[in-house]
Amino acid sequence: MWVVCSKGIALFASIKKKDIVELEISDLAYGGKSVAKLEGLVVLVKGGEDLEPATASGIPGDVVKVEITKRKSNFAEAKILEIVKESDLRTKPLCSHFGLCGGCTWQDLKYEEQLKFKTKQVEENLRHIGGFTDVPIQNAVGSDETFFYRNKMEYAFAPDPDLQLILGLHPRGRFDKVFDLKECFLQSQNANRIVDFVREFAREKKFTPYNYKERSGFLRFLAVREGKNTGMTMVNLVTNKGEFPFKDEFSSRLLGDFPFVKSMVRNINSKLANIAVGKEEELLAGDKTITEKLGKFKFEISSNSFFQTNTHQAEKLYDIVLNMADLHGDESVLDLYCGNGTISTFLSQRAKKVIGVESVEESIDNAKRNAELNGVTNCEFICGEVKNVLAKLVDDKRIPDLVVVDPPRAGLHKHVVKSLLSMRPSKIIYVSCNPSTLARDLKLLCEEYYRLERVQPVDMFPHTYHIETVARLTPKTLECQAPPKRDL
Repeated sequence: MWVVCSKGIALFASIKKKDIVELEISDLAYGGKSVAKLEGLVVLVKGGEDLEPATASGIPGDVVKVEITKRKSNFAEAKILEIVKESDLRTKPLCSHFGLCGGCTWQDLKYEEQLKFKTKQVEENLRHIGGFTDVPIQNAVGSDETFFYRNKMEYAFAPDPDLQLILGLHPRGRFDKVFDLKECFLQSQNANRIVDFVREFAREKKFTPYNYKERSGFLRFLAVREGKNTGMTMVNLVTNKGEFPFKDEFSSRLLGDFPFVKSMVRNINSKLANIAVGKEEELLAGDKTITEKLGKFKFEISSNSFFQTNTHQAEKLYDIVLNMADLHGDESVLDLYCGNGTISTFLSQRAKKVIGVESVEESIDNAKRNAELNGVTNCEFICGEVKNVLAKLVDDKRIPDLVVVDPPRAGLHKHVVKSLLSMRPSKIIYVSCNPSTLARDLKLLCEEYYRLERVQPVDMFPHTYHIETVARLTPKTLECQAPPKRDL
């Protein structure tokens, strides 16, 4: 194949770094880049903030001029210099930060097309990584709200080049940088107003942003959590250690301007880790927690507890888990990586007993309070590493009828997979936020005992490449079912 490049006409085999070529985008890769091909060579493409129209990675159907940034034997990487012809799948993004921000990288892709590509990515991961030839996948469940849907956002403090304090988000791929936020379309307009207030107060009082190189400065992060169904808001200011000047004035002015704020806390993080979490917490005003509703249940949320960030879509997700569980009232259920007990609480409606396991002590405390808050008496919560608790249950031959797993992005620890295969419950439901680790784990679980019965993607994060997936596993044969057991 002959390709026009920056040095004239070149053979495909000689394409190298800094060459300029014209390509048509054919697909979207999980992780945010788009895909094009040169005579079978895969080219992973990313966009740029200076493009017009702005694009994060290119849309299938775009014809683009790109510069090769990396050349390997079986693939290349490139950045877009110009969009020669726009795809019919394009739509105009709302956000002025689009192209720069690392958040909504698919905001220029029509939402109905986003759902199609997310479904396709889950299926392709299950085929290519999991080895499943006939994937029983349903179309992704879309979100009724595609903007202002998040109930939590974290914003970072930093100095600009003139050492002026800014408060905003990270540019795409640059967690060492921050841009000053004008407006975000993921959380509510109330959250945007809170961000503006905190920025102006910090500048007025001449607070210093934290400097990671010098390990000095005071302000690190601002986190805003909202109860979408209750209207309650929490403001969490994450700072370095030391006295908090003007904290009473900060609290009174913020509460005066935003009466829906019911909790104001300060997390103190004196470590180098660039995270919006502190081991020490100071209550500045109001309560330590806010309350959110999911379905008929209420849940207390603390500053550092995990809660699905799309409240209304989480209700759909948990209903899907409950329906896949197909419980009749006499079953025992094990909920691994249970967080603050949301899935456990939903399952408790139709189960005889639910045991939730989680390694974070604060989340277990929240789960216990949430069970009490909802009058749930058939849930028990254990604080411990999942692999250790599960191994002990296997040793004691305490086998549940159903196991639900909702692990972090890294997926299941190999010892957890081993214990599940020893335990062999009648059903396993896997809730995943990462299609590649889901496919890896399902391959191991389905090698001998289980079959993949149903896969349901759920879009929790419109305008991003992220996708949640619920998968149901059942034994292949009667011989594959659980060995003799004792009650859970």
